[in-house]
Amino acid sequence: KLGARVGANLTVQTSEGVSLNAQVVGLFHSGVRSVDESSAYVLLKTAQILAKQTALINELRVRVRDPMTAGTIAQRIERQTGYKSVSWQEAHEDLLSSFVIRNAIMYTVVGAILLVASFGTYNIISTITHEKARDIAIMKSLGLSEGTVRTIFVLEALIIGLAGALLGFVFGYLLCLALGSIEFKSPFMDANRLPLVYEPLHYLIAGMVALVSSVTAGFAPARKAARVHPVDIIRGAT
Repeated sequence: KLGARVGANLTVQTSEGVSLNAQVVGLFHSGVRSVDESSAYVLLKTAQILAKQTALINELRVRVRDPMTAGTIAQRIERQTGYKSVSWQEAHEDLLSSFVIRNAIMYTVVGAILLVASFGTYNIISTITHEKARDIAIMKSLGLSEGTVRTIFVLEALIIGLAGALLGFVFGYLLCLALGSIEFKSPFMDANRLPLVYEPLHYLIAGMVALVSSVTAGFAPARKAARVHPVDIIRGAT
């Protein structure tokens, strides 16, 4: 924002009138506009002079290998040193709580979609069993067991779920690519595209849930089809 480059000389002055000359030795870019426009890093001694707090340190920041372990590390530091230690999760608790609410809404919507899809699978298998009642009766009269009939329709439900999952993978990936290509301007970040995460685990979880819901939805009509009495069906057809 100042237009300074590496090697440029600046005069740094505080609100208390303390000033000194400094040289830019590097540029720091976090991507968060509020941080990039209001933060600067200097030597510890320089910061103490500007703050008029020589030989004093009021804050230490620790970088960890795994950011998700920051809470545990902060507790250990506070327990061992006696000083207040705050993890990034605790410092941004309000923001993280909004993410939790967002995820709850998202999973609720996804669950409702899967429930509707399960009813669709149930209707498809029920219709097939009704239309194939005579064929089922003939196969059972030829010695086909109830378990085999039930397995046939459960496998059919599994195939429907698998086909839907594969189509969902392709459509979801293409939709993510389309959303990721949309450019926008954010007042908070320098990013001009929607940040999306392409995690194979997400696709795996979605596929497993789709298969389980399809098999579960297809089990009831498959069980009903397996209990069809061939004599009643053939007698009713004649």
